[in-house]
Amino acid sequence: MSIPKKSLLPLLSLLAVIIAAGAWMLLRPPPYAGPSGAVDADTAHPDALIRTSSLAKLPADLLRIPLARDVLSEDFVTYYEQNENRLALSGAVRRIAFEHKLDFPERLLESVLDEPAEVALWRDSGGRLRHFMVVMPRNTLARAIQTLLPVVSSVTDMQLSSAGKLDGTEVEILVLEYGYRHRLLLLAKDERVVALSDPGMLLVSDGGGERPWKQAEKMVALLGKLLDGKNAVSPFAKAFHLTEALPEKKHELILGASVFAFGYGVFAPGLEALRLSFDDQGAWQSSVALNAPRPDDGALWAALPYGPSLCASVPVDWTRLAVLLGSFNDRYAQPVVPAQFVDRFKGSAAVCWYKDSRLYTPLFAARLNAAVNEKQTQEFFALADAAINGESAASFDAASGSGRWQSGVASKFGASGDKGERMLKPALALQRDLVFFSPDARLVDSAIDVAAKRYPALADKFAHTDGSALAFIDPEALAGLLRKETFAALPRNEEPIFRNAADAWLAPRLEALARYPAQRVRFAADKADKPHAWHVLEWEADGAVR
Repeated sequence: MSIPKKSLLPLLSLLAVIIAAGAWMLLRPPPYAGPSGAVDADTAHPDALIRTSSLAKLPADLLRIPLARDVLSEDFVTYYEQNENRLALSGAVRRIAFEHKLDFPERLLESVLDEPAEVALWRDSGGRLRHFMVVMPRNTLARAIQTLLPVVSSVTDMQLSSAGKLDGTEVEILVLEYGYRHRLLLLAKDERVVALSDPGMLLVSDGGGERPWKQAEKMVALLGKLLDGKNAVSPFAKAFHLTEALPEKKHELILGASVFAFGYGVFAPGLEALRLSFDDQGAWQSSVALNAPRPDDGALWAALPYGPSLCASVPVDWTRLAVLLGSFNDRYAQPVVPAQFVDRFKGSAAVCWYKDSRLYTPLFAARLNAAVNEKQTQEFFALADAAINGESAASFDAASGSGRWQSGVASKFGASGDKGERMLKPALALQRDLVFFSPDARLVDSAIDVAAKRYPALADKFAHTDGSALAFIDPEALAGLLRKETFAALPRNEEPIFRNAADAWLAPRLEALARYPAQRVRFAADKADKPHAWHVLEWEADGAVR
């Protein structure tokens, strides 16, 4: 029996409505229900900070510095202009403006970025600088957000919603969804705007209720200060001990020690941050923030082997060593080392990477208060045995006041042995009032040869190697080390795509880096020591023999 076509129309219409409603429920994100998880970051103390007179001009101005231009190339600028997240954000704003007939500038995002800003960044659990907060003191975006508010209150939009008002204020918290599962929090007050990369930086779960989140009190207080705009220097800048506003046409990139210390910053708490300042003409200056007296012991440079890729001297808080030593002593009925062991160290320490070794096997060097005797040397060896559980051998020469300890540890990161096994061979050496350690015994042996005048010292090849030096950098050797480590991590038969990309893009940049002469980085003489002081650095090409 056939069914008349006219009788199908109501059924088809109802079916169309059901399908459309189902598709809407599936495709449209649900009302904002809070972040997936709180961001674990000390929001008052960023890991890095960018201060700029123009976010849009920063990449191009950075490339006016010769080294940055050669190493980064113009692709650096193109990447940030064509970054998928930036394009997605721009597309989301354009769609909202078109659909709701908002009077936005044709290139809103470009207008926003071409103004002064501060960008505070925090590391995620993997160590990447992924979480950020952008603070803009005056720009088009603040006015644009005021235009968006009626859209939130009167029209439901798939990408724009409200998370309520900032506690204790009338400031609306807008949530802008863009790209793939990216959410940006936007807050504006008068002529100031703050953007947060992750809702979890402000909104944290409280376990239930109509709105299952609450606002983190510390972040509310911080946002209040940032939106207030009464102080020329922001709380983020003050966290890095900066006391002056950024001059016109200038940029600053600041990295906290947590970013570049590879987790060892606890042993050098006196080193707080590095800063690069530059303008739109290519003039630049670097500086370092210290919370300790400047390293002033040139004797370390005379004891270290020549030819490092990078060598740096940093102030060390040796009292921190007592906690670590206590954990070793707790394992044994008799203490491994005496309580006064820590008191033997003094001054700064140095760490050096060499092209012929690996990135994870640097050479460490430190000074002692006095030359060690045989008993004290054996205490060093006992500590090494407790820290590294392997087959070890040790010796002491009373005539020269020197001792050497070495062990072997099975590791896939080690070199191949006679029987095909892979081993790391850590070594420890004492030369009167100097102590050396490395996971690569060859570097320790080179330091021993320096003391015996069988191998040149770092100081032999650099003029004026005194206590004012902070670091030595040989770009050619550093490029060689980076090349070796990168290509070792990208075997051609296992990672062909990334290996080809490294060959095409990274290798030429490393070749450009290798053409620069060796540099000595020293402290300028125009800064007195005081807590949290910024010390200006001078870079000098020196007489390295190639």
